[in-house]
Amino acid sequence: MSRTPFNRCHLLAGLGLLLLALWHGGSLWAIDRGIRNVEAHATMTPPTPTAEEPWRAMRFFGDPDAYYWLAYARDLRASGHFRVRRTVADNAPYGREVHWAQLPIWSLAGLSALYERLGGLPAPLALEWAGRTLMPLLGFVFFSAVLWLLKSRLDPPALLLAVLAMACTCHYEFHPLRPDHHGFQIAFATGCLIFLLRGGLGWVRRADGGGATSRLLPPPAAARREFVAAGVCAGLALWLGATVFAFILLAMAAGLALNLLLAGGETPEHARPEPDLFRWWGATGAATALLLYAVEYAPHHFAMRLEVNHPLYALWFLGTAECLRALARWKTNRGAFRFRDGLCAGLGFWAAASLPLLVLFGPAAWYLPRAALLLRLHARVITEFLSPLQPNAIGVYLRDPLLAQGVLALGCALFLLGGRRLPFEYRGFLRVLAVATGGVFLLFCWQGRWVQFLPPFFLLLAAVGLTALRQPNARLAPRARLPLTALLTIMLLLQTAQAARVHVRLASRMLRVEQMDALWNRYMLQRNMLLQLKTVSNGRPLRLVLPVEMAPAAYYFGVGDSIGSLYWENLAGLTAASEFLAAPMPGARAREIARERAITHVVSLRTPEEAAMSCFLLAGRDDPATTAATLGYAMAQGGTGLPDWAAPDYHLQLAATKPLHVFVPAAGRWIPLKADGRIYRLQP
Repeated sequence: MSRTPFNRCHLLAGLGLLLLALWHGGSLWAIDRGIRNVEAHATMTPPTPTAEEPWRAMRFFGDPDAYYWLAYARDLRASGHFRVRRTVADNAPYGREVHWAQLPIWSLAGLSALYERLGGLPAPLALEWAGRTLMPLLGFVFFSAVLWLLKSRLDPPALLLAVLAMACTCHYEFHPLRPDHHGFQIAFATGCLIFLLRGGLGWVRRADGGGATSRLLPPPAAARREFVAAGVCAGLALWLGATVFAFILLAMAAGLALNLLLAGGETPEHARPEPDLFRWWGATGAATALLLYAVEYAPHHFAMRLEVNHPLYALWFLGTAECLRALARWKTNRGAFRFRDGLCAGLGFWAAASLPLLVLFGPAAWYLPRAALLLRLHARVITEFLSPLQPNAIGVYLRDPLLAQGVLALGCALFLLGGRRLPFEYRGFLRVLAVATGGVFLLFCWQGRWVQFLPPFFLLLAAVGLTALRQPNARLAPRARLPLTALLTIMLLLQTAQAARVHVRLASRMLRVEQMDALWNRYMLQRNMLLQLKTVSNGRPLRLVLPVEMAPAAYYFGVGDSIGSLYWENLAGLTAASEFLAAPMPGARAREIARERAITHVVSLRTPEEAAMSCFLLAGRDDPATTAATLGYAMAQGGTGLPDWAAPDYHLQLAATKPLHVFVPAAGRWIPLKADGRIYRLQP
């Protein structure tokens, strides 16, 4: 890589930090101010808005999971404990275990305490602001770290374009309305990849080596530090989502393995392989995962829960790294490959293979998503588990220009890798990134939830490609170099502009009180319904069967607790809620559940979807005739025929389902919005 002047490199990095601060800080201000503008023009009693309307007291958030994270943080601070291990938010009256990683909970609790102390805010408002600011702060730190860590490895303008494109494209994962664990997962998984790149991917610079490109390869001590940092990031990623990061790690390991196989016989004079780096990586990652497992569960919450971080994941990671070390030793110096190396490789392969075998074929109680009800839930109901190739999803994903641009970046990388056109180090970078990116893309074709990992991988690949194209010792004709450089540069610029335009346009429309995102409208109306319900019930906690996406908000807003929710820890509660709604009329089984769990009310949104979902979860098939004969369907339709122990509560219903009117200045009129629903009081 040609040497970049110190001032230019740091100037572009500083410019990037400023732009990232403006992007995340500006989006936080614009979204909150825009929502406040909409709410200031909204009322249930037009044309004279009143400040006493209860829904004005609390902000809403843009995802059901966000309410659980906020509620966990609130409960943690109230308990005075170190961890949240159980919750009474759902599966009432029994509650359930909590197995989510504590880091987002600790972050929200720490920020809310900070805002209380420094800003003098009351506890509920401090928690709201913690929820609003956590992800933008994390996004700023993460993208700034990417910029700073790679500024000396990649061409600064290319890196700046790639990082800005990442920040705009990943805005949803670092959104002010979505405090969640997904942003942490992306940050640690990408951090692991970046530190592996900084560590030379298993090669180090010889002490007596030369060549301008050798600056991409660190000396042995520095490479070891980078691989240790990659291991720490991997352990943190396992903590935040072991089942998610396991697949990402497999994609990275495939890239590393292919690079070892292809590059083992072409090592230049200024470089040498260092197989033990992979052992440092695996040992550090396994130790980090084990330490965090102890922090999470010690001393008496240990269980065979393979849905989350567990010592078996640490063993699996260590085994995977040991296999890579053995491959590196065998490929680069077969004469030095001893029986002990083969034995370590065999043990590593056994350790790496044992975990997936236990998940797939071990006792079902060790991995609850294998339960029939949860398999059906993931196959039909949870959007992120659906394949983007399904007819109802393919149109949405194919319209995303990121996919076309990612395929373009992969094509450019494959062209550059052909014929040894690039220096040794850049071939390694591109091989690993291309295979890892292709692996994540295949995962995305399987389930749409992997789309959140595509932007960092795609855009890092484009930045490395642009940097490689600028190398004077690359064997590329000008007729190929200039068009490829222009193509990748335009791709990064278009991705940044397109992704930023979507979010800026939405924020500007809210600021002018012209339009709000349809999903946010729904969450705003659900918040209004729940807070109206809380007010009219005089603060008496209710026990509810309600649409499962509303269960987290019902607990967070203090309306009461619920039975069902869309989490594998709540298999018992989701089963009970499904049996209640899918009970054949006159609802004998539903009445038993209502008595057992002391359910007080049912909230139905006047659609048969909840009843149909419950029937599918229990039976595994769609049967409209069976659905039409259930209690849930009868409650959605209203009218006569309901059992006498489930009577409409018109007092609560009228108060909770009042239409919201929003005055749109550009239109000069009030626009009605209504969360239509029915509320039933149970006396079983």
